[in-house]
Amino acid sequence: MIEQTGRPVYASIPGIMAAFSISEATVHRLLNAGAFGSCKIGRARRIKIAEVEAYFESRRDQPDATGTRIARRSIK
Repeated sequence: MIEQTGRPVYASIPGIMAAFSISEATVHRLLNAGAFGSCKIGRARRIKIAEVEAYFESRRDQPDATGTRIARRSIK
């Protein structure tokens, strides 16, 4: 059973894009690489926010190609 914490458990691709300040292409690239999973219900694709957070947390001290780190915004 999922505990209700007042914040969403799943987000759409646009929701992930906004929350993590990444492009749609990056979300799809990470999905295709298996960085985190998703489920599709009808035409809607949902991604578990905790999996995305875990992915970024695992890369916390690893700078990207430009040497910057990715900051996370709150999900609305």
